[in-house]
Amino acid sequence: MNSAFRNIPLMMQSNLSINTEIDSPTHSVAKRKAAWLLALLPVNAIVWTIGAWLSRGNLDIPGDMVENYVWGIEWQAGYAKHPPFFAWITALWFQTFPHTDLAYFALSALNAMVGLFGIVALARRFLPLRLAAVAGLAMAVSPLYSTLSIKFNANAVLLSLWPWTAYFFVRFMQSGKWHSALALGALAGAAVLGKYFSVVLLIALLMAAFARPRWRSRVFSWQSLIVVAAGFIVLLPHLVWLVEHQFQTFEYAAQRTSGSPMAVAMGRFSIYTLAQIGYLLPSFVFVILLVKAARVKAAKQMLASCISPRMYPDLWVLTFGPFMVIGIIAIAAKAQMASVWGMAEWFAVVPMWVCVLFRMDVSLRVERSIRVLIVYWMLVLIGTAAVGYAGARRNTDDAAEPRAELADAARAIWKRQSGQDTIPVVSGSVHEAQSIAFYSGGRTRYWDLSAPRTTPWLRSDDVRREGMLIVCRRDDASCHDEAKTFSHALATPIDIRRRAWGMTLPARQYAIYVLPPASSS
Repeated sequence: MNSAFRNIPLMMQSNLSINTEIDSPTHSVAKRKAAWLLALLPVNAIVWTIGAWLSRGNLDIPGDMVENYVWGIEWQAGYAKHPPFFAWITALWFQTFPHTDLAYFALSALNAMVGLFGIVALARRFLPLRLAAVAGLAMAVSPLYSTLSIKFNANAVLLSLWPWTAYFFVRFMQSGKWHSALALGALAGAAVLGKYFSVVLLIALLMAAFARPRWRSRVFSWQSLIVVAAGFIVLLPHLVWLVEHQFQTFEYAAQRTSGSPMAVAMGRFSIYTLAQIGYLLPSFVFVILLVKAARVKAAKQMLASCISPRMYPDLWVLTFGPFMVIGIIAIAAKAQMASVWGMAEWFAVVPMWVCVLFRMDVSLRVERSIRVLIVYWMLVLIGTAAVGYAGARRNTDDAAEPRAELADAARAIWKRQSGQDTIPVVSGSVHEAQSIAFYSGGRTRYWDLSAPRTTPWLRSDDVRREGMLIVCRRDDASCHDEAKTFSHALATPIDIRRRAWGMTLPARQYAIYVLPPASSS
C-alpha cells in the first residue's frame, strides 16, 4: 500500500477498497468465494443446534425458555419482567415448529446466525465482502454467539438486533438516506422492545454520531426525525401498556440494583470486563490463525487498536461506546452485574480488527476459515456430547429433570380425572408448570397461582370455569398449600424418570392437583 493511499481519509479508504473489488475482472470469482464463506454461517447454526441438543437434557434449568413461551402465546404488549419482543418471536416460531427441545435450540441458533450476518453487513460498510465474511465467522466461535446464545431469552435476542441496528446506523451516517433512517428507527425500537438494556446501545450510537465530525451533521438533519418517529411508533403499544400496568416491568429492573458500596460496584465491573476479554479471545485467535505471516505483529496491531481510537475511529467508537456506557451506568447504579448483560455489545470489535489489518496491508488467508471451522465443529460436537453424557452419569438437574416426561404424565392424569384430553390451564411450581404448557403442544395456558398479577390474561374465575392442573415439586411446601387452598383437591403423587444416553436416571417426585372444569364438577 503506497503512501498516497495511506493519506486518504479512512472512510474513503474503505470505499475505495470496495469499489476496487467490484470493478476488477475477478469480481465474480471473489464474490463466489465470499458466498462460500457466508454459507459456513448456516452450517455453524446447524452444528450448534445439534450440540445444544446433545449437551442438554432440558431447555435450561432457570426456565427462561419456557417462560418466554408461556408469555408469548398470550400476545401481550408487555410482561411482568420484560418488554415483549423475544416472547413474540418464540410464540411465532412455535406456531410453525413442533414443541421440542431441538426446535427451540434451532430458534436460538437462528437468532445467533442473524446477528452474525448483521456483523458481516456492518463490516461490509468498511471492507471487501470476503474480509467482511471473516468478521462474522470469527465472532461465530465466541461463546457470545455459541454457548451463551443457546439459551434464548431477553439477553440473547439482542445478539440479532444490535448488529443490524448498528449497521443501519452506519449506513444512515454514511448516506443520510431516509430509508436507512427508517430502518434504524424501527430496529432501535425493536431492540428496546427486546430488553430495556438496549438504551445502552442507543446512547452509545448517539455518542458515536457526535464523536465523528463527518457523522455529526446527520444528528441535526431532517432525516433524524424519521429515526425518532419510527422508533416511537414501534414502541407506542408497549408505552401504552406500561402506563396501564403502572410500569410493572420497572419494578423488576429496580431489583437489579443492590445499593452496594461504590468499591463493590467497581469490583463487579472489573470482573465483568475480564469475562468480556475471555469471551472475545477465541475470535481474536481465529483472526490470527488466518494471517499469512507476521502473526505477532498482527496481534500487536489488533491489541493496539483497542486502546488507540485513531487507528480506526469509526469502528472504535462503535466497539467501545457500549462498553463505556455499560460501565458508567453499572457503577452509578451499583448494579448486580452479570457477564451476559453485554453479550451483544461486541458487534464491531472483529470488523475493527480486520479493518486495521487490511489498512496495514496484512494479508489474510480467508480460505483457511473453512479448515479452522471444521476442526472447531468437530470439537463442539465431541465436547457437547461429552457434557451431555457426563451430566446423565452425574444425575445433574440439567440432564435428569424429566420435564417433557412430566408433561406426558400430567396429561394422562388430567384425562383420567377430568375426562378431557387437553389441559386448559396449568399452574404450580413455576418451571414445571410452564414446561407442561410448552410440551402440551400449544393448547395449554399458564397462570401464576402465587402472583396472579404477573399473568393478567387469566383471572381466578376464568380458571375455575375452564379447569386447571396444578403441579408441585414434592418439596415445594408453599405450592402444596396454595394448591390445596385453591382447588380443594387431593394430591396425586407421581415419580417420573427419564432415559438419557442409554441410562434410566433416578426418579423425581411431584404431586398433581386437578381442578376440573366447572361443567364437569
